[in-house]
Amino acid sequence: MILKKSRSSSTGFKLNNHYKNTLKMKLDVLKPIDVELAARKIDAEGIPKNNVWSQHYFTVNGKEYPFKHLAYTALELIGVTDVKFESNDSYRNYFAQVLGFKMTYYEGGYNFFTKEELDYYASIVKKPYRKDNPEHQLYPNKLNAIIAKTNFWAKQLVHGKYHFRPDRKWITSRSANIKSYVWPRIYKGEDKDIFFNVEVNGEQRFIGYKLDGYYETTKRLHPKQIDTLNEFKNEIGWEWPQIKFEDIDGYSWDRLIRETMTYISKYEPLHELLRKRLYKETKLAKITWNTNGWVVPSGREGKVSSPSFEKKHGFGHEEWLFNSDMVIGQHKYGFLEPIHKFKSKYIGKVFDLSLFTRNSVDGKEYWVATLKNVEVIHLEEAAEVQKQVELRGWHYQMKADLNNLSLDGKNLDKWVKKDRSALINIKFTSSQLNSLPMELLEIDDPGDIPADHYILYDLKATVRRKYTDKVSRPFDFDASGSTQADLKKKGKRKSFTVEREMEFRHNELQEKLLHYLQGHYSEKVVKRECNTYGCRIDLTRRTETGYVFYEIKTYNSLMTSIRLGLGQLLEYSLYPCGQQAEKLVLVSDQRASEEVRDYILHLKTFLKLDFCYMHFDAKTSSIVSET
Repeated sequence: MILKKSRSSSTGFKLNNHYKNTLKMKLDVLKPIDVELAARKIDAEGIPKNNVWSQHYFTVNGKEYPFKHLAYTALELIGVTDVKFESNDSYRNYFAQVLGFKMTYYEGGYNFFTKEELDYYASIVKKPYRKDNPEHQLYPNKLNAIIAKTNFWAKQLVHGKYHFRPDRKWITSRSANIKSYVWPRIYKGEDKDIFFNVEVNGEQRFIGYKLDGYYETTKRLHPKQIDTLNEFKNEIGWEWPQIKFEDIDGYSWDRLIRETMTYISKYEPLHELLRKRLYKETKLAKITWNTNGWVVPSGREGKVSSPSFEKKHGFGHEEWLFNSDMVIGQHKYGFLEPIHKFKSKYIGKVFDLSLFTRNSVDGKEYWVATLKNVEVIHLEEAAEVQKQVELRGWHYQMKADLNNLSLDGKNLDKWVKKDRSALINIKFTSSQLNSLPMELLEIDDPGDIPADHYILYDLKATVRRKYTDKVSRPFDFDASGSTQADLKKKGKRKSFTVEREMEFRHNELQEKLLHYLQGHYSEKVVKRECNTYGCRIDLTRRTETGYVFYEIKTYNSLMTSIRLGLGQLLEYSLYPCGQQAEKLVLVSDQRASEEVRDYILHLKTFLKLDFCYMHFDAKTSSIVSET
């Protein structure tokens, strides 16, 4: 869209008789000095609301002014107040060709933001407005242009099912101070939660645009929805483009609107997903029993005893739900039987799903984890993901996992042959795999689980909070533990994240880190798989004074990697009674949380070890951080 066209004339143009007659003595009484004085008056007093719109602007002393308001102001200054005229070629040509002022045409009716008007806004922002103060009476007219232009900008973005809500307020409702920003919005459906908005921010001196939601307004979202909104922003790498007032000269309407529309096009699919998340339901779902942390199948033991696919074939399709080797982009795709049973009902919905499982051997039910923002995907996406699963060799590996347990992997082929979307029905952000609880929690109250079927149940917030609190509860002798020696009755409790490491991730990390270290030091001083008392060290680097041992761990839980990896490093270095390494390095591909970093620093101080944790990114072959 072309929003600006330039038309200018010189004073040497010869006027024809028809043109002279049409002037009718309305504007030919004006001289250039009158127009210049009018421009100064407008600079001082601003422009009334009804006079801001004008497709024709004239430049006076380097600044643009709407034609009719400029002409009427000039006439008023010389005492002419009874003249009425329409903006037409004859009158505009007089200003351009006789008085010598350059004319610019703006199709939308507004010239672009100017540095002067933005600076003025910044100079009065947050100041009180009092009607009886003569200086304050200038505020509305001085701000009208910015408000009108900001609303014009937003309105150009409306398309499809979007609606436009202008922002014409320039003072706060409670304190009657100058507002910090003007922010018209475009939205779908009802204007009650999320929107795209453009903004002129006088306090922080920028114009910008973003996808956002209501915070401190009468339409403020519920605290849980605000948490969801903020989590979503972090997840998608949310951007808020801001153009400083100082850089405004590099922009035009064409450029600004084009860049804003590009932003909206990029975030439009995310807009739909965000709205679903804001109104997501919290449910409880049963998954098949597994003693390998749902990384790979664990066999028939503990599976349901009632007639079912699971009993007949010895596995459920959730067995790979937490396998982080099988991640596509930022998502882990998987299968849940409660979704499969009612797929058409749930497609497109988003849930927070708490998972439980039942061990048929001891008859007990266990709390597994809570997955946030689980999206039930459409059949087309599921079929496309299945294609990627096959291309990457994961489908073959899943069949091999079953065959290794004397189960028939061909059952997976039968499902896919019948329906390409059958093995995949959900997705969630893969980063959640790194924060799964490290042990199953026994359900301590039978009333917490409504029933033992593969369907979605409603879940009380108090029940979910009870088990999530148990996972994060620190040491408490009085509130936990047992005084009874009844271990023979209970048997061994199964943990589900310490038993299976992600082998593919481990091998990739080892290969990339080997090349990285050899490139930084030398191939001669860095080796892999050095032997020590029947064990092999992942990587060893020789220094001028000794050796550095690197142990790579890729469990879903970084705490599990630390627990097991540090024990191995100590054994490699100190067994049986010497010290082989001068420094010990645990390596993983996960970012350490602030809590985990504090723990590592405490370990180093408490044990007086030359030890560190290295976060290494295999995709970029770079060290992200060392703690």
